[in-house]
Amino acid sequence: MPLHLQIAAHIRGCILRGVFPAGTQFLGSREIARELGCSRTVVLTAWDLLYAEGYLESTPRGSVMVASVATPHAEPPSVASPAAVPAHMSKRWQSLLAFDYETNWPSEFSPGAPDISTFPFKDWSRLLRQTWQNPREQECLDLPPEGHPRLRSEIANFLGSVRGLVCAPEEVVVTSGTSGALDFCSRMILDPGDEVWVEEPGFVEARWALTAAGAKLVPVPVDDKGLVVSEGIRRAPGARLIVVTPSHQYPLGVSMGLERRLELLDWANKNDVWVIEDDYNSEFRHQDSMIASLRSLDREGRVIYFGTFSKIMMPNLRLGYIVANRHFIDGFSKGRARIDVHTSGVGQLALAEFMREGHLLRHLRGMRRAYATRRKALIDAIATLMPDDLTVSAAVTGLHLVALFTEAMRARMSDREAAASLKQAGIHVQPLSQNFLEQPTLQGLVFGYGRLRVEDASPLLARIAACIGSSSRNASSDPAISSRTVRTIKRGRADRGA
Repeated sequence: MPLHLQIAAHIRGCILRGVFPAGTQFLGSREIARELGCSRTVVLTAWDLLYAEGYLESTPRGSVMVASVATPHAEPPSVASPAAVPAHMSKRWQSLLAFDYETNWPSEFSPGAPDISTFPFKDWSRLLRQTWQNPREQECLDLPPEGHPRLRSEIANFLGSVRGLVCAPEEVVVTSGTSGALDFCSRMILDPGDEVWVEEPGFVEARWALTAAGAKLVPVPVDDKGLVVSEGIRRAPGARLIVVTPSHQYPLGVSMGLERRLELLDWANKNDVWVIEDDYNSEFRHQDSMIASLRSLDREGRVIYFGTFSKIMMPNLRLGYIVANRHFIDGFSKGRARIDVHTSGVGQLALAEFMREGHLLRHLRGMRRAYATRRKALIDAIATLMPDDLTVSAAVTGLHLVALFTEAMRARMSDREAAASLKQAGIHVQPLSQNFLEQPTLQGLVFGYGRLRVEDASPLLARIAACIGSSSRNASSDPAISSRTVRTIKRGRADRGA
């Protein structure tokens, strides 16, 4: 920091702390400069700054003193306690902060976390460099709120080939991920107090955006066929919006049957209700054929389709998309231009070229195979090491699975207690019950496997069994399993040390 700014900061601080009260006169600039061992010009420059800020004023005799308006505080302002901070916040914001949900922990079992170790960073960095070495002038200015036309076109082609969803580029909007898209759509569709159907259990992050928009959340139960539409009608017949994950329900992983989908669309059309379809992770289906999206069945333009590149590529890319009818897109874009302008354009052009050259599809095919192998390794480890404690769901899509507690396991502990015990052992697994708005009807653990290495599945499950498993089935009760596990753990530690 320049010397004159250091002097000014010191004097300013002394005035605010009351060390130099109003009326205090300073020595002459030459004497101060001599004491400090600096140029008189430095002192005068510091004084000029404090004059301009109102801390100093001149006396009739031409000396310098602390201004009478610079009323100091004897003590620095006290810092409010965390409990007092929300007092100035809106009730909607306080409701948002009240959600008890732990998300920010890196783990082999983080639900939805992709593996980026095999991402083609060389091609991605090349395209970023090529795009921005000699950009067109227009591409450095504001983009349309709907996103760059080339990327919208590539997204439409991608959805047609990967999801069988036929749409025009004009029906696509580029967003900053699913969370940002839901935030905008919630504010566009809902007025404070409007009712919204949400799945029970469901995706907590979606509830945050809805709560921030002032929505009244109505939990609608999910069974083995997906959202129970009849129960939603009974609980909230006047709902304005429905948020569903029909292809791969989070967290249970079930797929909504065709009969239930048609029932949902029929009721939404008759009652002028919007439906948001979050089609997250549906690209990763490990068995059978791909399930058609709800949007592909929509003939009235009621479904707003959400997708993201965070799970296919990398989370911090923060690029996603919306597919909806053109009237909705027009209203969305005009409103967005007044609030957010558009999604960052730095990655849009590079992503368009990345998709056009086929890198995204190649990466997607490779990750499908890798995730399917990891899913099988995790299921086999659970079946081998904890068959009396956990029952794996039949979900065949995505990057996570749910292991439900057996009756014996539920009698011993809750899933929150199990998650807390595992956390103390250095293993982070999400409890299923925290995804319920009402009293949980299921207990279990949500295991992500996107970042799980195949060779780590058995050692990690052995540690989980030793921590929370029944005494008759933990790792130490089976000498063969125990010795194999110990060898594997040692080898894993050696690999990580190397």
